[in-house]
Amino acid sequence: MRLIDRNSSAADQTLRIQAAHVSTGEASGAYPEVRAPGRDAGVHYNTGMQGKVCVITGANNGFGFVSAQRLAALGATVVMVCRSRERGEAARQKIAAATGQRPELYVGDFLLQADVRRVAAEIGAAHDKVDVLVNNAGYAFSERVVTAEGFERTFALNYLAYFTFTRDLLPQLRRSGAGRIINVASSSHRWRDIRLDNLQGEKEFPIRRFPPLSGMYGWSNVCRIMLTYEQAERYRADGLTANCLCPGFVPVVRAGATAFQNLMIRVVPLFMKNVRTPEQAAETVVYLASSPEAASLNGVYFQSGVRMRSSDQTYDAALRRQLWAVTEELIAKAEANASIAQPQPIA
Repeated sequence: MRLIDRNSSAADQTLRIQAAHVSTGEASGAYPEVRAPGRDAGVHYNTGMQGKVCVITGANNGFGFVSAQRLAALGATVVMVCRSRERGEAARQKIAAATGQRPELYVGDFLLQADVRRVAAEIGAAHDKVDVLVNNAGYAFSERVVTAEGFERTFALNYLAYFTFTRDLLPQLRRSGAGRIINVASSSHRWRDIRLDNLQGEKEFPIRRFPPLSGMYGWSNVCRIMLTYEQAERYRADGLTANCLCPGFVPVVRAGATAFQNLMIRVVPLFMKNVRTPEQAAETVVYLASSPEAASLNGVYFQSGVRMRSSDQTYDAALRRQLWAVTEELIAKAEANASIAQPQPIA
């Protein structure tokens, strides 16, 4: 990966990785720019991924699919997590045909914490260790809807699922010895800061005019990035790393989206500069998942293939800890309610 220091001449630029942690260089912004980890940029991918277990959510389309396919091509055991069995199976067959590797497929609706926990338990039962976890599944909903478990759906899918899925796979990640957590986020986290008293849009649920997305989408991505930095701190002693990325704007027509939403996917790129293909977006995921050089990165944010500073609020360590505590309370309450709702055995 090419590092570019704007204060140095081109002759002084090197092909090395400068490790930094959120409490040091990332927080101060004092680090060279890291350009997109393209295949022609001197990046060293780990071609010996045999025996490495890589779990990827949202792996049936877009750059999630491309990431799964490329990791399979490197020899990894790819574990796909998809909402639709039909679409997941179709994607699995494509990867098998292209790579000669046959990924595993697990199906769950990550809008629901019960499904998140179930899928994590199934993967945990099948694999003693997980080397790479890519939390990618998400969506930009335009209306406020509450799930059957009582969570606003954007918050549930884009953030709570990341939190619970990683928590439940921690034993497997720790047994890897050098597990890597990769959380996909978005530059939309820069739109507005979060408020703990409005985490799920209870008091305010603004809609942006262009692109027509809810403010909740931006807030959920603030939470994703703060979660990543907190994981980097908490799990560092376990030998784990946690990094996050915004893939850039990647136009993908999605099953289940409204006709208007899919129309906007085609129209919005006409007015944007930084439109990227799924193949381009997948480069950062594959780099963070497989490169030996990336093993030293922890608590780092990439945007459109460039390492940079995220919004100021995401570096507020006290607020991150508060968000973590609130999240644990919300999930514990949902789990308790689910336990009560389960049929009790007859004595």
